[in-house]
Amino acid sequence: EAIDFAYWIASGEVQRGPYASAGGQPGHAAAWDDAAVNAAGGNFYKDTRATLERAWVRPRHDGYMTFQQAASGRINLGLTEKHDAGRVVADLNRLFVKSFRHPALS
Repeated sequence: EAIDFAYWIASGEVQRGPYASAGGQPGHAAAWDDAAVNAAGGNFYKDTRATLERAWVRPRHDGYMTFQQAASGRINLGLTEKHDAGRVVADLNRLFVKSFRHPALS
C-alpha cells in the first residue's frame, strides 16, 4: 500500500492537480510545465526549470561521501602547505576513481 501511495503522489497527474492545488511544491516535470501551476506560482517553475536542467548534481554513488571527505582534506593540505596545483588535482582524480571501488571488491 505504501509503495502504491508513493507512485500515486509522485505521478504527474497528481503533482499538477491536487498536490499543487493544496499548496505542495511539485517535483514532477508535468507540473512544472503546467500553465495553471505556473499561474498560481507566479511562473516560478517555468522561470526556474532551465536553470535546474543545466545544474550539476552531486554524484550519488556509495563511495562519494568518503571521496568528499578525503578530497576536502587533500585540498586543505595542498593549500596550507602550498603544494603544486597539478599534484593536488592528480590526487583528487585518483581519489575520485578510487571512490567507485566497492570495499568488498577491493
